[in-house]
Amino acid sequence: MNEKRIIKRWRTVKSKTPIIGIDDGGFDRFSKEDIIIPVFGVIMKGSAYVDGIIQCHLKRDDSQATTTITQMILDSTHKNQLKTIFLQGITISGFGVLDIVSLYEMTGIPVVVVLRKYPNFPKIKSALEKAFPTDQDRWQSIKRAGDPLKVQENPVVYLQLAGIHPKDAYLLIKECTAVGTIPEALRIAHFIGASYYHSTRQM
Repeated sequence: MNEKRIIKRWRTVKSKTPIIGIDDGGFDRFSKEDIIIPVFGVIMKGSAYVDGIIQCHLKRDDSQATTTITQMILDSTHKNQLKTIFLQGITISGFGVLDIVSLYEMTGIPVVVVLRKYPNFPKIKSALEKAFPTDQDRWQSIKRAGDPLKVQENPVVYLQLAGIHPKDAYLLIKECTAVGTIPEALRIAHFIGASYYHSTRQM
């Protein structure tokens, strides 16, 4: 993180810590139509079992993605039990950029972004400047997330964090992962999103 913050260590990282994994439903990137994209939040106790699924909707490249997803979490009956928000990257619904620092501050829930490769920031910045030449907010949100921190070498895992110590985040990922390197809540959210996308293409 770019800002200096004092992050207290967790006393313990439990195997059934309540978490939420968030991913979108995918969309046809070549379509010229206005697109509404579903976003799914899968709530789990560690990697053990699903405790609930919540949903909101974003426009393609939604500039209000952080606010909308924050409200989805705040409106959930599960909100008070959640200990961590997991994301697989900070972009959603195309170039909707999530400000993870604001997401943490508005929900009071730490945010962990799990990445399997280091982002190509010059390429991302160039694409943003081309698509949104007068909008600096998206790039500022990316900068606020800070440089990804490598926490594992083989397979490689990088993290971007808000409100949680890197060691606690890494331990939590291990407790919440059943297969591979992606927390189960994120894997299921991705599967639901992919299933929704493929089902709509067949309609």
